[in-house]
Amino acid sequence: MKLEELSRDTLIKLTEMYARNWQTLDGLWFGNVEREYGLEAAVKLDLKNWERQSVIEAQRIKKALGLHEGGLSSIIRGLSFMSWQLTSPSFTIDEESPNRIVFYYPRCAVQEGRKKQGKQVFPCKTMKTTLLSNLARVIEPRASVRCLACPPDPHPDEFWCKWLLTMDRA
Repeated sequence: MKLEELSRDTLIKLTEMYARNWQTLDGLWFGNVEREYGLEAAVKLDLKNWERQSVIEAQRIKKALGLHEGGLSSIIRGLSFMSWQLTSPSFTIDEESPNRIVFYYPRCAVQEGRKKQGKQVFPCKTMKTTLLSNLARVIEPRASVRCLACPPDPHPDEFWCKWLLTMDRA
């Protein structure tokens, strides 16, 4: 059987399953490194992976969706289709204008899972800043990303992390 022969619903289910499989592999990899070498080493190696993986994924999304310097909304569109975004709780846009978008994640499967397992919060600020900056650079090079709050930063109960996208260069 070929993908072209599958129904739309089946394709959506498969896409979600593959995204979940990818997240499972990422989580197992991180957990194994953390158990063997500690959280600091796991975070360091995870960052190395995301530095490269986020560029590759952003390039693929840009090509698949035909995103070409379409302003901040094109970054948000690309973000919506990143593999880890397909099954995780999505972000909420707080403010939106052509030159500024503020968005946040009210839930985080990774942090909530770690909390449930009695583990310390994953300090994801550097990794997430790298991922979002790479996504922005690939899709809309005139944009920049700034972290407003992300673990290990303190944050209110309403969100785990909050981000600002701006158009800095015309």
